[in-house]
Amino acid sequence: MMNSSSLEGEKRIFRRLIRISRDRDYPLNHLETVLLPLFQKDYTEDSLRVTIESANHIWCAYENGQCLGCVLATDIGSHGGVYVILFGVCESVQGLGIGTRMLKKMIKWCRKRRRSFIFLLTEDYNERAIRLYEKAGFEKHFHSTMYDEPLPEHGQGVLPLMLLL
Repeated sequence: MMNSSSLEGEKRIFRRLIRISRDRDYPLNHLETVLLPLFQKDYTEDSLRVTIESANHIWCAYENGQCLGCVLATDIGSHGGVYVILFGVCESVQGLGIGTRMLKKMIKWCRKRRRSFIFLLTEDYNERAIRLYEKAGFEKHFHSTMYDEPLPEHGQGVLPLMLLL
C-alpha cells in the first residue's frame, strides 16, 4: 500500500512525462480512444467524428505517444469567446492532474489571445468536473453585460459554466 508521500512522488514523476499541446494534427483514433468511452451515452463513433471535425481548437495530453486527455473547443459569438465542446481524461489516469494542466493551458492560450470568455457545459452530477472548473474560476451563475448573444443550448441535468477573462 502506498503512503501519501509516495503517491505525491509518483504524481510529480508522472507530470514530467506528460506533454500538452494544441492543434497538432492529432490522429483521429487517438481522440476517439479518449473521448468515446467517456461520452458513449451521448455520442456514436460517427457523431463524435463530426464533433471532432467541428472543433477549431484541440488540446491533447500525451505520454510516450499515448493520448491521455483532450479538449475540443470552438470559437463562439462576436465577442471572442471559446466554447468547450468536450473535455475528457482517460478514466485510468483521472485524478493525476492532467485535466487541471490541460485546463490551465487552454485558459493561458485564451488570455494570451485576448479571448473574452470560456463557456462550457457539464453534467450537474459530475462533482469532480465542477470542482475542477470552479477552482479555475468558472462560475455557475454568471451574468455578463459584455456578452448578450445566445449561448449553446442545453437540456435537463446540464450545468452551464463561464469564465470571464
